[in-house]
Amino acid sequence: MKKGLVLICLSLSLLGAFGGEHWGYSKGVGPRYWGKLSRDYEICKSGKTQSPINIQHYYHSPDKEDLSFEYENTKPLSIAYSHYTLVAQFNEPGNAVIFRDHEYSLVNLHFHIPMEFAIHGKKQPLSMHLVHRDKEGDLLVVGIGFSIGKKNPFFTPLLNAYKYHTEPKLLALKTLLPDTIHYYHFNGSLTTPPCSEGVTWFIIEETLSISKEQFDEMQQIMHHQSNQRPLQKDYNRVIVKSSAIVREH
Repeated sequence: MKKGLVLICLSLSLLGAFGGEHWGYSKGVGPRYWGKLSRDYEICKSGKTQSPINIQHYYHSPDKEDLSFEYENTKPLSIAYSHYTLVAQFNEPGNAVIFRDHEYSLVNLHFHIPMEFAIHGKKQPLSMHLVHRDKEGDLLVVGIGFSIGKKNPFFTPLLNAYKYHTEPKLLALKTLLPDTIHYYHFNGSLTTPPCSEGVTWFIIEETLSISKEQFDEMQQIMHHQSNQRPLQKDYNRVIVKSSAIVREH
């Protein structure tokens, strides 16, 4: 896929229909049909590095210098429900992930119910994808799951801004992740049409918490519908497990 197509897919697959073709998660336009709905979506069916996958085989790497986060508490440009998910958009440049001395700026964060990726066959009821883009248009996505438990203060301004149609307030990106994380790194694709490949993925092993009330609010925003693409074949994909220090103690 050309990089220009990746840029188009990022803005339109999350914020509207791509190429005028309707896709979704219901009968007739759901994931099993995506590859047939448009020529632009053919890789959804034919691709060999599609996402999401079940993470069950991997290589261990002790290197903690590959991945670092430069997140600050940030006011989003907008918070809206768009094309089956709640999306917070961010200004570029700003928050960033550094991978192998290469910078990717945070573009948006959005959610999936339930979690799309599985770790040893296990999924959480909710996941967040943090989408980053470099100057060339290449994408890096960080995924993390949420279990039902304690109330998570990160969600309060996010949900309030959507519920009351108010101007977005600061989101606590700086303290979103644990001080130290373990992650699975591999190459994959977007999980929505056009399913463009060449996306760098990091799935965080640690699970965050969200209260039952907060999860219920997320479900209401999602109209109590799943926006989960089924697991794809991994074709013996190379997956590396490592760790990173997000904040020094």
